[in-house]
Amino acid sequence: MKSPQNGIFVVIGFAMSFATSANEQSGYITESGIRVLPILESKIEHVDNIGRLSDAQKAQSSTVFVIEPGVVLSSDRNGNSYNVLYQLSSGHYFDSSDDNYIDHKLISNNSIQLSRRHAIGINYAYINSHQERGTGLLAGDELSTIADEPVRFSIHSASLTYAFGSQGAKGLIESNIKYENKRFDNYRDITLTNYSQLSTRYKDYDEFGGGLGFYYRLSPSTQLLTEFNLASRDYELNDPETNQSQDNLDTYYYVGARWDLTGKTEGKFRVGLQDKNYEDKTKTDFDGVSWDLEFSWKPVNYSTFSLAAALRALDPYQSSDFVDRTSFEGDWKHFWVSNFYSKLALDYIQDDYSGSQREDELIRTDVSLGYELRQYMGIAMGWRQESNDSSIESNTYDQNVWYLSANLLF
Repeated sequence: MKSPQNGIFVVIGFAMSFATSANEQSGYITESGIRVLPILESKIEHVDNIGRLSDAQKAQSSTVFVIEPGVVLSSDRNGNSYNVLYQLSSGHYFDSSDDNYIDHKLISNNSIQLSRRHAIGINYAYINSHQERGTGLLAGDELSTIADEPVRFSIHSASLTYAFGSQGAKGLIESNIKYENKRFDNYRDITLTNYSQLSTRYKDYDEFGGGLGFYYRLSPSTQLLTEFNLASRDYELNDPETNQSQDNLDTYYYVGARWDLTGKTEGKFRVGLQDKNYEDKTKTDFDGVSWDLEFSWKPVNYSTFSLAAALRALDPYQSSDFVDRTSFEGDWKHFWVSNFYSKLALDYIQDDYSGSQREDELIRTDVSLGYELRQYMGIAMGWRQESNDSSIESNTYDQNVWYLSANLLF
């Protein structure tokens, strides 16, 4: 169970599922029983609008080479699972060296069965990453054109989960506590007129949170749920223009269900209320409906549909209040013959900024063809198109990316 605002644990889940999906014959087993799994991902892309500039500006294009080596260490003993992932990501722009980057992620995901009814989960993640020009704090022509490097940041995130209830029991209780720390590394003191409020030092924060959930087994494949989550975010500095505190408390109340029907369909749906209260009473609070959905359908063993959707209020990068975000992410992967597949992905994000006339509508399409040489080795080629329609003209852009990728688990 996780707070819906805390996206770092999505990264944890994705990274670890990537490792565990490998063929059992991949990797190397040490004498102590630890599986060592080297991984290597690489791709070459051609991007026609690096800075995500509007039509009013001259877009710059470049070929980009990305290489992502890493290693997974895993152990499964007596029902306890221990996993550690480290991966480096290096991107080299042949025609725009200012956009080069080197990212790191270190993730540990562990599940310990204390007894038949008691279990704990311990997660930790360190993410050292970047925001590309034209996104996040650098969104819009005014900032993207003057930026001389991506925005860099670091995140430390940890959580502890306790579950009470035996497998197959009618009821299960889960509780968790979590902590997240985010610090930006550059653009900390912008001195340009009208842009000083975008200095990244005003976006540093610490977040403490927790949650409690009760799950009732309606049938062998379906559970009803009730969840309560909260997250208190404390910013290092007040807003530089208004001197208002940016600190806020998010509280979520959910009901819903999660299911796994004979391996064909699995998912989770929650709906409820989000209450976002700012410490500064002069700021606009949010009190409204929030929901999220995770859904996967595999009608046959060679075709998979996935969908994720959500509605919630978030802290924005370029505003002092909140952004009301509606998002949909869907993809379909289909194997036409034993190893050859196509994949179609479509993302839609609508952002409505409170206290502002700004509204953004982002549509991202990704079409690719791939060939899996083995379950843990494959190549793919495709096209990705990103289109943002904003009420602010300088934030409206189109970007096309053509790519060729290769992945290998040794």
